[in-house]
Amino acid sequence: MSGDDATAESTPAADSERLLDALVDGGVLVERPDGRLATSESFESTHDIYHDSYATSTDEDFQRAVSDVFDLPPEAAAERIEEEGVTREMLVTYLAVQSELDGSYSTGELARMATMVGDIAPESPIPPAVDSLDDETYEAFVSTNDRAAITVWRRHCAPCKAVKRDLDDVLAAIPDEVAVGGVDGESVTAFRSAYDVNAAPSLLLFEDGEHVETLQGRFTADQVAEAYESLGG
Repeated sequence: MSGDDATAESTPAADSERLLDALVDGGVLVERPDGRLATSESFESTHDIYHDSYATSTDEDFQRAVSDVFDLPPEAAAERIEEEGVTREMLVTYLAVQSELDGSYSTGELARMATMVGDIAPESPIPPAVDSLDDETYEAFVSTNDRAAITVWRRHCAPCKAVKRDLDDVLAAIPDEVAVGGVDGESVTAFRSAYDVNAAPSLLLFEDGEHVETLQGRFTADQVAEAYESLGG
């Protein structure tokens, strides 16, 4: 039996399961209420830090980073980027996984775990306190509620995080009869086009199915209250 167990543990499937368990145990991944896995808030915060550093780096800086991270000569780093299609997002995910775990994994294992994480949908940027909407549902939400407000969020968005920290106050500034929803700004092209939304966070106000006001960029509870006062409360 021990021989069979050892063989099973050495199979690619068993090894992948071991690495997936490590990602969950290390807090990189969490289980959603529906049973699916998603990246954790802690991982997303770490990911944001590396994203800010590398997402818009020059090709030269990106190549240097790959060289440093994987201990490769510059020429070998350039070849790996070209031959394996290494992207900035891959590097960011690798570094975030490495940072979140305890350092006992090889470069190859970390690379495999980073690939696993990259294949898993991140937690939605829409806060759970508002109804989650998308391009297929926002029109019905607006038309079936006499008064509605739709918030716009994005991942890797510092102003969005600032608004979320004050979200209780922001929601308290919205009249009780207003239905509040939210969209992921990166996935609602039809919504953004319909209402000329080009920033996150944003707050769009609707009255009787008509769009009447937009607050774009970081908004405060006081600004929301003033907007509703101008509409008559």
